[in-house]
Amino acid sequence: MFEKFVNEKTDNEFTVLNSLPELSRESIIRSSVSEFSKNYLLVSEDQDSLKEKLKESLSRSNKLYLNYTLRPKWTLITYLFGSFESRPPADLLKKIECFPFYKFYTDSIKDFIGVNAPIFVTKTEVTSVIDNTNRAIYDKLTSGINNVKIKNFFLQIFLYKYENESDYSLESFLPYSFIKIFLEDKSYYDLEEKFGALKNLSGETDISLKDIIKVLTDKITPGDKAEFKPVEETPVSEIIPEEKPDIIIIKETVKQKAEEKIIPEKIYSEELIKADKDKAVETELTQEKPSGTALNIKGLFGERHLNKINDRIYGSDMISMEKSFEKLNSYRTWNEASKHLKEIFLNNSVDIYSKEVISFVNILNDYFKRTE
Repeated sequence: MFEKFVNEKTDNEFTVLNSLPELSRESIIRSSVSEFSKNYLLVSEDQDSLKEKLKESLSRSNKLYLNYTLRPKWTLITYLFGSFESRPPADLLKKIECFPFYKFYTDSIKDFIGVNAPIFVTKTEVTSVIDNTNRAIYDKLTSGINNVKIKNFFLQIFLYKYENESDYSLESFLPYSFIKIFLEDKSYYDLEEKFGALKNLSGETDISLKDIIKVLTDKITPGDKAEFKPVEETPVSEIIPEEKPDIIIIKETVKQKAEEKIIPEKIYSEELIKADKDKAVETELTQEKPSGTALNIKGLFGERHLNKINDRIYGSDMISMEKSFEKLNSYRTWNEASKHLKEIFLNNSVDIYSKEVISFVNILNDYFKRTE
């Protein structure tokens, strides 16, 4: 089901762009492809070789588009951070430029970075920003819930199918799995449970906006359940990503007895797999901070990694590194440690995009996050 949506959009957009006399920034912007694909092609793809790999690029774009539409929180966290626990803010700011809607998420992330000016942004921090945004959305939606609020709340999901807002009406419909995934991503489980009032409802069953409104405004009760015809089960299918970093996949549901189970998502990419291997080789994380004693920060790193840290971060000054580690040993929170690191990085003009620097920060962040 998901694969069908993605393939149709990819094929349609490929036909449009492949027919252009030239594939330039201006022609892409003027074309009729989705705003999401326009942003993705212009922000995330190599323009010099775009023509040769156009179909693959559009496929990646539309996979990401579907995931972001249905699971914005999961997609943002996964796309922005991958296997890392923290990233340089400039890296995040560039990546979020490819997302043209749900601005309340991307603007909140930008505001957080602007106010705090961190040298690195952690996955935990961005997750917290998104969770706070979702709580604010929930409060606005459920405070005096009505038809207009519900219609606006689900607007982007329906636009994925109907494309034009003028085609979005009470009779518009989508597979229920779209609604279910969207609510679960926001942790709006109480709203999802309301759909239990509908009889014979499965993930692949089409549900109209009119019935969604009835459910969420409690206009459907167990005594007058709306009935849906059961649909035939389809084989489990998977959208397979290309070997390119940060490509997200979504799997269809598989039915087990009378229940549905969403198969866990994974990311496959050579870069991320390599990063995980590097982290495993270079890192031996302490599982628990000894009570009443300071951790020897050196114990988190192998000798080879320590040499690279000294070279990349401390200018090959062993005494400077030892003093820095003594300070890190005395800290109990990531906030304290990150302030110290920011000072070191700025004073030593550290390349924060270096693999060794990113690994160093991720290891420390992971440790403090688990022991705070």
